[in-house]
Amino acid sequence: MSELEHALTVLQNQGIKKTTQRLNILDYLIHHRIHPSADIVAKSLKMNLTTVYNTLEILISSKLVYVLDNNQDGRKHYDYFGHPHYHVLCRNCGKIVDGSNIDLHSFPNLAHEASNFLIEQTSLEFIGLCEDCQKLLGLTENN
Repeated sequence: MSELEHALTVLQNQGIKKTTQRLNILDYLIHHRIHPSADIVAKSLKMNLTTVYNTLEILISSKLVYVLDNNQDGRKHYDYFGHPHYHVLCRNCGKIVDGSNIDLHSFPNLAHEASNFLIEQTSLEFIGLCEDCQKLLGLTENN
């Protein structure tokens, strides 16, 4: 099953209708792992910005899309989150990278055991300096 088919099944199971806008935005986010802002999605897909925001809100509520607040540019960035993964954000240039070498599946159970909360969503972000910014700032020996 492709990522898009998986996402459409999740929407269907939640009673959310498959629309052209949802399909196009999901497809874009799945295939363009650049963590775009809503403006970039709207321009890339030649869609109305309000439509993009409204559609993203539905996809966020379905837990298929995750919002990253990028302090570097002050905008929200969006990521397809059909399968949990973590993010690494550069505090200097705003670069965002997906990570998948940590198994996040045990985190909800650990958090539940520690807090007795009903865990509904998991996210993990690491913030630091990317390799390019480390070089730019003279923090590595490989300048």
